[in-house]
Amino acid sequence: MIKRILVPTNGSEAAAHGVSCAIALAARLRAHVIGLNVVDVRLLENVFVRDMASGLGTPPFLNYPDGITEMLQMRGHTALAALQAECAAAGVSCEITLATGVVPLVIVEQAALADLVVIGRAPRHGERMEEFVGSTTESVARHSAVPVLVTAVPKLGTGLCLAAYDGTAHARNALRTAVEVSTEWKLPLRLLVVSDAPQPLVEEARGYLQSHDLTVEYKTKTGKPGEQIVAHAAECGAALIVMGAFGHTKLRELVVGSTTAQTLHHAPCPVLLIR
Repeated sequence: MIKRILVPTNGSEAAAHGVSCAIALAARLRAHVIGLNVVDVRLLENVFVRDMASGLGTPPFLNYPDGITEMLQMRGHTALAALQAECAAAGVSCEITLATGVVPLVIVEQAALADLVVIGRAPRHGERMEEFVGSTTESVARHSAVPVLVTAVPKLGTGLCLAAYDGTAHARNALRTAVEVSTEWKLPLRLLVVSDAPQPLVEEARGYLQSHDLTVEYKTKTGKPGEQIVAHAAECGAALIVMGAFGHTKLRELVVGSTTAQTLHHAPCPVLLIR
């Protein structure tokens, strides 16, 4: 049961998608929103600032960081105030936190007392770079103890819940979550297996799902899993994709590509990642 939703925001257009989606979910589930802005210490330790201070013969950060910190904090307060206003307009309770640290580490730490993290992303990413270079979103998804919802749209649609299943431990956890989400959020459930030999995986999932009072559709595809998941979600008008978060080693992901990253960056609907 989701009663506390953590949503990081920096006031950007991408973050706004996460904020709106988190508030819409909170209104639907009668949940509480926790708004978080993180002043990134990596910006305060910028190499350019250190070099500039060194060239002037002053100790690093003696004169410059106060101004930089104040600017980042002001931006954070503005973003959090906007979140509070949106929550108030929707009749959703909220609290806000302004923190300083390494952004993904702070988000994961703050998520320890939440039931769900919602992160907004831009509608379109670079075709290659984002899939191989770790982002804040991917770092949070890899380490968060609670589910992470990544969205490029401001709210869930009215379609079905698409559960992607590949038999890994994370996928099994995701399957359990998909059942809960489908029941609590009142979404029809469809199971998708992308494999050259899908039937053993379908039967494995069916053995779990048939014990629940749900009507489930089963679909199989062949090809690259990430591409097929994204394409099928668009084809069936999925409201949500539920899947395991980074179920393989980083080495294997570098060699054959990451199904999670491909889906995460190109999905037409929110993606709920489960470890």
